[in-house]
Amino acid sequence: MAKTRKKMELIPIPEITGECPTMHGATRGAVRVLVDFKEASGYIEATLPSSAEILVTREIDWSWTRILERFSGVITDHGTRVSRAAEVLVIMDKPGVLGTKKATQLLESGTEVQVICSGNVARVYCIGG
Repeated sequence: MAKTRKKMELIPIPEITGECPTMHGATRGAVRVLVDFKEASGYIEATLPSSAEILVTREIDWSWTRILERFSGVITDHGTRVSRAAEVLVIMDKPGVLGTKKATQLLESGTEVQVICSGNVARVYCIGG
């Protein structure tokens, strides 16, 4: 008997769009909301290494590189495709959605999402199904 594969459906969250520093890229994983550097540092020291999560935070800069190694992508409230955050993501080859204005308010840790960067625009989709 053949197994039926459950179809994954992408559900757009229109409020969560932003600028894309990497032009093209995508990642999928569970959201981890860590609003500031102190909270993020404590989280990575208390957990096992994993790159399956997507970091959601207010903003990032070069001081976040050690933290960003643990995540497959980043969603921020602040930043543009020419900001320090964009430089960091391009050099680390991580997809990101910058300048969403309210991702830390709209997303909860554990929510499964997909980040899709296409051109200068990046979008966040909830994974349902």
